[in-house]
Amino acid sequence: MSIILHIETTTHQCAVALSKDGILLANRTIREDGYSHAEKLLPFIDEVVLEARIVKAELGAVSVSGGPGSYTGLRIGIATAKGICHALGIPLISVDTLTVLVHQARKKHSGYAAYVPMLDARRMEVYTRTFNEESGEYTEIKPVVIEDSTGYSWDSYDSICFYGDGAVKCSEVLKGDGRIFIEDWPTAEAAIEIATLKAKNNEFEGLALYEPKYLKAFKAGKAKDPFGLRINKL
Repeated sequence: MSIILHIETTTHQCAVALSKDGILLANRTIREDGYSHAEKLLPFIDEVVLEARIVKAELGAVSVSGGPGSYTGLRIGIATAKGICHALGIPLISVDTLTVLVHQARKKHSGYAAYVPMLDARRMEVYTRTFNEESGEYTEIKPVVIEDSTGYSWDSYDSICFYGDGAVKCSEVLKGDGRIFIEDWPTAEAAIEIATLKAKNNEFEGLALYEPKYLKAFKAGKAKDPFGLRINKL
C-alpha cells in the first residue's frame, strides 16, 4: 500500500497529489472563484498518474479530505474517491481538513503557541478548532461566529497563528499582540503525512457508510425567476 492518491476539494481550491511511502511523486492544484472541481479533478488525477509513471492499478489507497468545508466540494471529492476505491478494490482514508491546515501552518510559520485553522463558512462564521503546540492536542471541531474579541478556546495563548481562507476576515475582530492571520487553502500535498500514518495503522473508512463532516445542513438557495415565468399554485 505504498502509493496513495490524495484528493482535496473542500474549498475553492482543487488539489490532487500522489505519494509513495510518504514522499510526494506529483501534484496538481488550481484555485478559482467558482467551483471547477467537477471539470478539473479527474483530469488532474490522470495527469499525476502519468507524471509519476505509474498506472492506477498500482494505487494502494485513496485519501480524501473529509471536511468540514464546501458541501459541493465535499460531495465531488468523496464521490470520486469512493468510485476509484470501488473500481480498484482498495481502501479509503479520510483526513480532517482542519488538521491538514494545521500541518501547513506549522511548516510555514513555526514557533507559535497555538494554531487555529479557519475555513470560511460565510459571513463572520468559520469552521475551526485549536491546536496546542506544547501538548499536541486539538479542541473539538465546530462552527464559530466571530462577533467579539474574546470568549474563544484560544484566548489564553500568548502567540497564535490563525490560518486558512477564513482567517483574514476575522483579523479586525481578533487582532492583538503575538497574533498573525494568514490566508491559505488546504492542499493535497499537506495530507500526505497524515494519510500515510493512517494507512500504516490500517485506519480506513467503510465505503458504503462513510460521510464527510458537513457540520451544517445543506440549504439550497431560493430559485430565481427574474422574468416572472414561474406560476404559483394555490
